[in-house]
Amino acid sequence: MTIPVRPLSEVKMMLEEANTDISYAYDDLIFVENAAFLIQFDDEKTSNLKIFFNTELNKQQAEIEAEKLEKLAVKRKMTISPKGRFSMQQKEDSEEVEISFFPFGN
Repeated sequence: MTIPVRPLSEVKMMLEEANTDISYAYDDLIFVENAAFLIQFDDEKTSNLKIFFNTELNKQQAEIEAEKLEKLAVKRKMTISPKGRFSMQQKEDSEEVEISFFPFGN
């Protein structure tokens, strides 16, 4: 089994430049401290990052965040691909969180 190389340090620097930070990284997902969006590594094209916006973030705020991140990604020879929305809910009697994804077009 081959473990994909993921540019976590580049993403961390990009997020710091956007005045936010990583709160948690798990497998191919990066949770951002304000939970406005999640970033998912694209294992087929390592220079691409998929972004999902929180359902609680309005469309205008999501567009502003996407534009800001796209500019920062280009500086690092990366791309950002908006893929949809997500919601998080804590499981009852657990510290686990359930994440639901809603791809654009659905």
